[in-house]
Amino acid sequence: MPDHLLTFELAKDGDELLIHADAAGLRYLAAALTRLAQHAEAGRKEHIHLMTKDWSGDELSSVAQDSEASLLHQVTIHGWPKGGARNDVA
Repeated sequence: MPDHLLTFELAKDGDELLIHADAAGLRYLAAALTRLAQHAEAGRKEHIHLMTKDWSGDELSSVAQDSEASLLHQVTIHGWPKGGARNDVA
């Protein structure tokens, strides 16, 4: 289990993503996003996987914080160079 709280949960209606985090979890997420931004600024497409221990990771907490929501065990975040993914498709 990570030493921070960071969960991504899907609201009961499926239309809302809930992110729960403590200060350390927010810092972890901010650092991961900063690394992706640096790759994108350098013209490289990159991605990261955040996973719970149940899915062989240690980036996300394994306990849902909202009893009405579904815990997501893996979150993949893609960072694209300027122009985005749609400009990369032939």
